[in-house]
Amino acid sequence: MGNCYRRASGLIATIIAVCAAMPVCAAGNYSGDATLHDVYFQDPQIGFSVGDHGVIWRTETGGENWGQIPSGVDVELHAITFADPQRGWIVGGQISPYSRISRGVVLRTIDGGRSWREIPKLGLPRLHDVAFADPSHGFAVADPSPTYPTGLFETRDGGRSWRPLTIEKPHPWRSLALLPGGGLLLTAADGATAWYDEGVYRESIPADPNRRHRQVALDPQGATAVVGDSGLVMSSSDRGISWQVRSSNLPGAASRQFDARGVAATGAQITIVGSPGSVALTSRDGGQRWEATPTGIRTPLSAITFIDASNGWAVGTLGTILATRDGGASWIVQRRGGEQAALFGAFRSGQKLPCEAFSRLSAADGYLTAVEIIGRPETSSAIELQYDDQIRAACLQLGISEADFAATFPLPSDKLGLDGRKIVELWNQANDGAALKRAEERMVRQLRTWRPHVVLTEYADPRGADATGYLINQIVLSAVEKAADSNAYPDQLDSLRLTPWQVKKVFAALPKGVDGAITIAGTQIAPQLAMSFNEHAAAARSLLDDDETPAPAAISFELNRNSLPNEFGDRDFFSGIPLDSGGVSRRPERPLASSNLEELRRLAQRRHNVQRIVASARLRPQGPAWLAQLGDLTSDLPGDTGPQTLYQLAMHQHAGGNGPIAAEVMTTLVDRFPDHPLAEKAVAWLLTFYGSQEIADRFAEPAGAAEAAPLAAEIRPTSVTPAAAFLPTDDVSRPGLVSTGQEVSIGRDFSRIAAQRAQQYSAKYPHVVASPEVAFTVSRAMSGEGAGRTSENLLHRLVARGPQDPWSNCAQSEFVLGRNVGIPPKSIAMCLQTSSPPKLDGRLDDETWRHCKPFDLVSDKRDDDRWPAALFLAYDQEYLYFAIRAKHAPGANYANKPTGKRERDADLSKRDRLEMYFDIDRDYASYHKLAVDWCGWTQESSFGDASWNPQWYVQADDVNGVWTVEGAILLKDLAKTPPTSGDTWAIGLQRIAAGSGFQSWTIPAAPEVVPAGFGLLRFQ
Repeated sequence: MGNCYRRASGLIATIIAVCAAMPVCAAGNYSGDATLHDVYFQDPQIGFSVGDHGVIWRTETGGENWGQIPSGVDVELHAITFADPQRGWIVGGQISPYSRISRGVVLRTIDGGRSWREIPKLGLPRLHDVAFADPSHGFAVADPSPTYPTGLFETRDGGRSWRPLTIEKPHPWRSLALLPGGGLLLTAADGATAWYDEGVYRESIPADPNRRHRQVALDPQGATAVVGDSGLVMSSSDRGISWQVRSSNLPGAASRQFDARGVAATGAQITIVGSPGSVALTSRDGGQRWEATPTGIRTPLSAITFIDASNGWAVGTLGTILATRDGGASWIVQRRGGEQAALFGAFRSGQKLPCEAFSRLSAADGYLTAVEIIGRPETSSAIELQYDDQIRAACLQLGISEADFAATFPLPSDKLGLDGRKIVELWNQANDGAALKRAEERMVRQLRTWRPHVVLTEYADPRGADATGYLINQIVLSAVEKAADSNAYPDQLDSLRLTPWQVKKVFAALPKGVDGAITIAGTQIAPQLAMSFNEHAAAARSLLDDDETPAPAAISFELNRNSLPNEFGDRDFFSGIPLDSGGVSRRPERPLASSNLEELRRLAQRRHNVQRIVASARLRPQGPAWLAQLGDLTSDLPGDTGPQTLYQLAMHQHAGGNGPIAAEVMTTLVDRFPDHPLAEKAVAWLLTFYGSQEIADRFAEPAGAAEAAPLAAEIRPTSVTPAAAFLPTDDVSRPGLVSTGQEVSIGRDFSRIAAQRAQQYSAKYPHVVASPEVAFTVSRAMSGEGAGRTSENLLHRLVARGPQDPWSNCAQSEFVLGRNVGIPPKSIAMCLQTSSPPKLDGRLDDETWRHCKPFDLVSDKRDDDRWPAALFLAYDQEYLYFAIRAKHAPGANYANKPTGKRERDADLSKRDRLEMYFDIDRDYASYHKLAVDWCGWTQESSFGDASWNPQWYVQADDVNGVWTVEGAILLKDLAKTPPTSGDTWAIGLQRIAAGSGFQSWTIPAAPEVVPAGFGLLRFQ
């Protein structure tokens, strides 16, 4: 290696020395109020309940006394079952921070549940439900995963091993029930219900994004029922072949305002619990007539079971366990870890959660907390990891007790910049034209359910810069007023047995850089946590943010509402609100994780110095003086600092165009911290980097080349000048590598390195290698190295995801293209070779474009007839030519045309623009992005690296409400070997008209690019 690499190696060694003796961070003890997800009784005396944070409760007295049993795991435990009095199983799992990989856990007992042991090395995704027909034969449902896309499993050896079952249409299954005589009844989070028996699969209810099923229950001699959100109740008299909707039969407000979570069927009796937990609903005739029984609590319930017609138990949030001795006519509380939330958060998405605030208030100070996420992504894949599951996992990391989701409010991407009117129109489509009333009604119900003293929500920007945040803020403030008003939503008081509640304070989280009444410093040390709030929140943030967003230095809040005397208002969140530790809304006082505050401060300062020095090296190490600063920090650092620092350093190097150095740092991270979740993320990055044709083309030559030439528009072409005239004749450009006088020696055969790394990592990180974002890269590399069988196996797994899944279509396309037989199941467009280059004047009147078939861009709802857009492509031996014709979109701003010198990588976020994604090797992971707006301003990146500066030339025009662009891209900057007739690239084309909407050439697509949805570009 040359000098550059030696400097990088010195830095890596220094960081490792700093982090060499890391103590383990203190884990939070949230077992007392952990949400319970399932309950099981063997007989009227012996029973169990399982839940978050690995909690297992056991009773031998019918619930009069409950004791906690060690589980040996700190994950969500979702279900428990027994095959006989001695042999039982518990299933669950977690979504790992950083890597976001779903991991399953199976616990087994052979002594009647007195002790439990994890069955090791199963390699399953997170499990949600389990049932055993006998001590050997059982079934389970799990998150769909790249390795196991159906999410359905069977065991024949008592759970020691599991095999995936093949079904035609995978869904995110959440619950199952054994059918009499064999077979399964399945229900999914996306609203689908099906039955399965010996390979025969039949869907009785199709998926519906606005409906969420929670649980299915079946009595072999009686009723069958499925329940879900918004009063969803269905019953079946033929074991799930056909269903009758019973929601309209529910009493009062329960038909819409009761989210059913758990159901038990005993003979003809069906009993349901949910949110709010203030009532249990019972039908004694198979679901035709219902009655509501008060439970004596308000917080949500999750599951219910009956051992016979009289004895039943229900469990739920805050560790609550209820019991009935009269068939559900009355209920008593047997245990709970709290009665209400002290703190409540209402935000549109996980990215908006002020994580450090919850680290302080929930984790360190122990205030019981609930969070409501108002909305769901407008575009999402049901087969991927469920949106709410990922947010809920982050909330558990922060010490939040529970998170809930208002899924009937689709959220457009913030990139669209829609105003409040358009957002409400979108919400109305999913809420029968009454979105704001429904949102307020739900928020009032949540406040009356959780009874918080303090509410945190989003900031209402008076400039209108964030319409969604403004809407949510106003919904929350209005709901706070009406939650205290007995005349508002009286059906919640009558039917759901809730009572009015007065919130004391409402705070809004302010945007970055805006000061408020209360500020939380991210670097402040919490002795209860033995780390700073930034460090505690890091794992949660890794589950919420899609980009490498740095931790905030501080978060500020403004007081929006206060019902206390003014002197208590904004002094602090809970000033004037005395809540004792161990009370109804606060955990018992947490022992200090470290009593040596000075030592904590010293370690925090060292961590801060490491982060600051690394952040200063965004381009590359700055020499011996820079390394010396790190060399002084030689003692231990706690927590995730070591792997986090290496990962941040690698990403800084990558962002500065130093990909090979970034790869060396990532390799060191994997070697030194192989068991940290960030190692999995680093493995995915490494395999993509070395297997990418775009990366190999870019870094195949030594450094030392000149900067890329400026954009052609700065040369001010005449209307008739061809693009070729703008090529520099004396300055050859090698984009992305800045001249330093230092050479970086790197392996030229990146594909071979990728194949070797895939073989090296496959044993320890099989989920990473099989993930669709990596599988295509690995498959191509393995095929190139002669491992064709392994390559095909990876793609076959993706095909098994089903015809509705875009990754399956990508894999099928590879088989079609590789065998040159059939038609790929993707959009296909032709790029014609031209003999006469177009003249870049922005007019689109050249002969070239007359022969090109347009790529028509449309919205997913086909509601964009007033603002159509199309793109044309052609090529010759040197250039890829493109032309755009787009009509002005209503609501977009075309008045403020930018002036001055046009620069690379302009901020196009508030303009109407078209984005082109060129995936040369069809790995659907690394690709070139080139964006151009209606004024001809541009932006480009490669594999997320904005330092990539290809030579391309653009001219724009705007006449009579139609903007046009013509451009030429130097083909050698896209692919070292330019395409010839018959070659096929993957391509994504999409238009983001800020303030108006979104269009694309293919589906699925979204403003946050969806590579699996790319189409195919065939050169002719």
